[in-house]
Amino acid sequence: MSYDLLIVGGGVTGAGAARDAALRGLKVALVERGEPGGATTAASTHLIHGGVRYLLYDRLTTHATCWDSGHIVRTAGDLLRRLPIVWPVYRGHSRGLETVETLLEEYDRFQPMKYGRAHLRLTPEACARIVPGLSTQGLLGGLAFDEWWVDAKALAERTLDSARRAGAQAFVGENADELLREGARVVGARAGGRQLRARITLNAAGPWAGRVARLAGAEVPLRLMKGTHLIWKDPALTPVGLLLEAVDRGRYVFVVPSPLGTWVGPTDLPGPDDPDLARTAPEEIDYLDRSVRRYFPAWPKPHDATIVGSRPLLGQPGAEKLLSRDFEVFDHENRDGVPGLITVAGGKMSDYRVMAEAAVDAACARLGLTARSTTAQTTLDGLPVGSIPDWPKPSAALKHFLRERPRLRELHALAHLGAAFAGHLARRARGASAAADADEFRRRYA
Repeated sequence: MSYDLLIVGGGVTGAGAARDAALRGLKVALVERGEPGGATTAASTHLIHGGVRYLLYDRLTTHATCWDSGHIVRTAGDLLRRLPIVWPVYRGHSRGLETVETLLEEYDRFQPMKYGRAHLRLTPEACARIVPGLSTQGLLGGLAFDEWWVDAKALAERTLDSARRAGAQAFVGENADELLREGARVVGARAGGRQLRARITLNAAGPWAGRVARLAGAEVPLRLMKGTHLIWKDPALTPVGLLLEAVDRGRYVFVVPSPLGTWVGPTDLPGPDDPDLARTAPEEIDYLDRSVRRYFPAWPKPHDATIVGSRPLLGQPGAEKLLSRDFEVFDHENRDGVPGLITVAGGKMSDYRVMAEAAVDAACARLGLTARSTTAQTTLDGLPVGSIPDWPKPSAALKHFLRERPRLRELHALAHLGAAFAGHLARRARGASAAADADEFRRRYA
């Protein structure tokens, strides 16, 4: 069997690439060794979000992710539901109310791109009414904002279904255990006893991308970070999402109520080089458990399950807490002298559509094709999305420049926040509007 494009990996990005390429008229096949979206995608926090914390060190990624999240809302909106999130602030926290509100005021600049709503400042009484059981000792107040929850595995499956309807073939449950070669050129893969030949092979294997590239003697620079969530079967241990300062005061964890249960996490630790060996460590369970019980003394125990995955972050210098969540497309003919192989790596679920578009753009350039992506204009069900707001994208050149300079990237982010903080304090001094009560919060998210 012969194709224009063979995609290795059926997570949400691989499924997105199959859909993108098929809609452009390419003959496409995808190989996935497990279930579509059943590995890294399924182990995510299941949020389509811009990454409010990235504003502290990687502002352009927040901008870019919010920009593409808007496309996901328009094309897969029936799978998404708005999740209000409360960020309680206590005496002794590493960031105070004014700092946190400044951060969310800056996030408000990007929220309209993904149909998010402006934040609310909450009184301590409002926090206690909105989130029953929340500890009030030392509670100074809180901030509320919203993100989109999605069943991540369902998003991958629906995206792949859309690709199939556009003509793509999917070989699910079949491992690509060999890349076919003609000299240095990659000409497809062997999977499930089949030889799947292709003019271009796209490596979209997530944390396994390095392993796939090495089958052809190529390299993909990745830093694998392990993330664990604890899961309670009760889908509504809290009526809203929460963003909580963890026990080490250096990170934050989400509490996400959903049809899949209530998830607490994730952790963020260096993972093994082999993603198949990622396991939840007892220290991670203790860390997440203590982090949530810090705020909910009566939180039920024990948890019912854990889930762990490896995040495929781009290899880059700098401390782990400053690692960019940007993505990159690697053309291995230019990089490693291996024609016929392209890799897309890094990124996150919230920008899977634009990752797929960029990867297929690179494949089309090698194939000499000029067909443009239509995934932003077409829903997963094949309907036109209608009008699309003309939000500006961040500078690609500046993003690339800052990606390799983590300290400069952090300073760029902090310069924006510093100016915003000065403006925030000036508004507070002039008598900014009072904090919202629980009734106003409920009207906002009715």
